[in-house]
Amino acid sequence: MQLYSEKGEPSLFNFDWNSLLYRVIAFVIAFSIHEWAHAFVAYKLGDNTAKNQGRLTLNPLSHLEPIGLLMILFGPFGWARPVPVNAFYFKGNRRLGMVLVSAAGPVTNLILALLFYKAGGILLNSSIMATWPDWASLLTIDIIRWSFFINVALFVFNLLPISPLDGSQILRYLLPRRFDGFFDKIEPYGTFALLLMIFIPSVGNIILSGPYIWVQHMIMRMLG
Repeated sequence: MQLYSEKGEPSLFNFDWNSLLYRVIAFVIAFSIHEWAHAFVAYKLGDNTAKNQGRLTLNPLSHLEPIGLLMILFGPFGWARPVPVNAFYFKGNRRLGMVLVSAAGPVTNLILALLFYKAGGILLNSSIMATWPDWASLLTIDIIRWSFFINVALFVFNLLPISPLDGSQILRYLLPRRFDGFFDKIEPYGTFALLLMIFIPSVGNIILSGPYIWVQHMIMRMLG
């Protein structure tokens, strides 16, 4: 699969209208499974909050947030409605439970990236699409390609230690409880930092490009 644009930059950061359909489809798939994974792990740990609110589902309508979806028009990222979690109901270590629930989303995106990359390689290197119409082959490959891009990006993006991203929750609950006050103080600034990354592409590019390319290369080495 072709992973880079002609300029050698990660294609995800070069937004254009021609990719909008594939980008939206990829985001809908990625977000739906990402949020379902949070809900599923919480449910398995004993918390029925997300299940009771209809979030333990792969139905995109239960997870998508209109403004977050609209943001795909302006940059490489959007967002879904956060899954409600109540650690009070967790069985066992509640802090470890929060780490597992928070990690479930990004890990799922990494697994999806691996699956889409593998699927794309199989389709491109076999005769499966030989009898398909050209438009169907092109549509399928573009959706798979963008799903790979998007899931790699969401894996990297969500692991940033910035509230309210999953990486912030993972770091917070891995560290001793005495650091909770520090996270409480910096939490209000997280949204501002994310907005900078979204509306000033160069900021997001500097922070994300290196890890994004590294994860792509890691997947290519594993499955190439």
